[in-house]
Amino acid sequence: MIAGRINQDGELIAPIRVLDSNGYVHRFEAVIDTGFDGDLSLPSNLVAPLRMPYSEPSEMVVATGRIFNVTAYEGIAIWRGDRRPIRIIEAEGDPLIGIGLLWGSLLTAEITDNGAVTISPLPAEISG
Repeated sequence: MIAGRINQDGELIAPIRVLDSNGYVHRFEAVIDTGFDGDLSLPSNLVAPLRMPYSEPSEMVVATGRIFNVTAYEGIAIWRGDRRPIRIIEAEGDPLIGIGLLWGSLLTAEITDNGAVTISPLPAEISG
């Protein structure tokens, strides 16, 4: 289980750990964004020290419908205790955890000031 919180802006926040190219663990807090269908986005100042291999060029469509060309990387996250290959999009702003990383999870949140956020694996009979 991953334990997070609701921040002062009402955003769901969860910790994530990402391995750099040397295998060292970097810890980040990220906003859970259910409108983002990718795995993880990080700003350039957090991406650069990871020295990850480039992925193929990508396009990202934002909520307004605008399309942006983005740089993507292949990475490894420690997610719910397991190493998991992920695609990291370099995008300015807060780090974001998307639906791609959350897939197969039960996300719960106590929608109150500093409420608890939990991310747990779905039971096998639900996740298929």
